[in-house]
Amino acid sequence: MKQHPDDRPLPFPTLSAALAHWAASTPHALALTAASDELTYADLSRRVSRCAGWLAEQGVGPGDRVVIVGHNTLAWVVHYLAVLSMGAVIAPANNRLNPAQFADQVDLLGAVLVLADEEHRDIVARLPAQRVRALSENNESTVHATVPSLDAKSPALVSFTSGTTGKPKGATLTQRALAEASWAFVRVLDTDNSDSTLVVVPMFHNTGFVDQLGHMLLLGARTDLLHKFSRVAAVEALLARPVTYLAAVPSVIRLIMLADGADTALAPLRTLLYGGSPMPAPWIQELLERWPRIRPFHGYGMTEYGSAVSFLTPEYARDFGESVGFAVPGTTIRIVGDDNADVAPGDVGELWVKGPTIMQGYWRQPELTASKIHDGWLRTGDLARLDDGLYYIEGRVDDVINRGGEKVLPAHVEGLLASIQAVGQSCVFGVPDPIMQNRVWAAVEERPGETFDPIAAREALRPFLPDYAVPERIEILNPMPRTASGKIDRRAVAAHFKGLAMRTLAPRA
Repeated sequence: MKQHPDDRPLPFPTLSAALAHWAASTPHALALTAASDELTYADLSRRVSRCAGWLAEQGVGPGDRVVIVGHNTLAWVVHYLAVLSMGAVIAPANNRLNPAQFADQVDLLGAVLVLADEEHRDIVARLPAQRVRALSENNESTVHATVPSLDAKSPALVSFTSGTTGKPKGATLTQRALAEASWAFVRVLDTDNSDSTLVVVPMFHNTGFVDQLGHMLLLGARTDLLHKFSRVAAVEALLARPVTYLAAVPSVIRLIMLADGADTALAPLRTLLYGGSPMPAPWIQELLERWPRIRPFHGYGMTEYGSAVSFLTPEYARDFGESVGFAVPGTTIRIVGDDNADVAPGDVGELWVKGPTIMQGYWRQPELTASKIHDGWLRTGDLARLDDGLYYIEGRVDDVINRGGEKVLPAHVEGLLASIQAVGQSCVFGVPDPIMQNRVWAAVEERPGETFDPIAAREALRPFLPDYAVPERIEILNPMPRTASGKIDRRAVAAHFKGLAMRTLAPRA
């Protein structure tokens, strides 16, 4: 009898051990594909070993940091796994950084090598040429690398948070934490080696290398790579090589749902994972009606915790879509007030989390680490509440809008805006005011084919909000700026309307 997914222990201490196991036991099973190119587990293992030999020839050794930047390719995955197999530390870089931001991350890491594909040559422009190598499928030695005995507790990966401003922060995960982070998806989604996935997000994001690649690797299952996302390319890839599991932010999933050919392309799916924000109820309803066999999961997680903290399971998706569900098995959650004591159920506080995938800390930033980790608990910076056993995210601690002493939670207002037919996405933000400290504004991205009426929307919100929380202005912004992970970039939205706010709120002579 198959074990309950919650009871399945991590079968391999590292991703490298998983690859070696499947290369020996199922060598002819497909491990990785990109367009028409395919690698079996035996092929992938050989390529990784030879790439590790090449890296050693470039001077990379255990503990050294290697930065990788590029689109989703076989070469990206091979180099990623090769660095891990050597006991070195891989740092997947956001491919939307400018050269100055990228150089700052490389310097913080003290990286010995930077790997960049041809399409990202400009991003490495500020680096010394001797530190940069092309991310190429030809980076293989004629000699297989000698694989060290990996210490599962040693650093394996530095993942930089997806924020777009401020000093870079690199969350450091151990070899075992990286494997545990991927195994959490197996335990909750109940996947097995008959599953397969298409990575439509950038590979540098946790969704790509943890939720999908690492997840499938631990199972001995197949990962397909989409070079760069467009809804047309995604549907074509799904039609050419069907998969059973897909993961993305709601806005990307919606683009695929609306594309020509989506009915056929998504039909083989068994599991759909979305995160970054809740999926609007009408989208969930349509999803379940058009593809009734799909099991939708809402995942909530963060870079500093490897990835997943909680999941909303399919049976709750239709009626509790705003919730992030239940803690991942092995993970403990607290909701904490300003006094660092647990708040009462239903009250809002900061979400703290503890478990096997917590980061060691921010790379070479001990003071920042100390402010984030308290007695073994990760302070997420997210405001949350517990209601009838389900967790709800109410926004960020630093996103709370203080309007004349009254606190407004943007996520709550955004949830109400999502119920308006013409609203595709929304963003509620504060604009500085010399008297009130902040005023509440909102921006809306219209749903395709719909026309948004700001005045009608404000009236629709009034019965559900205190007067101070109703946005004073609601502006249309098509499309809204997003971070590299696909989330609405709240700071960029506020910056977009800064000039208008200053003119509107300027004191009159």
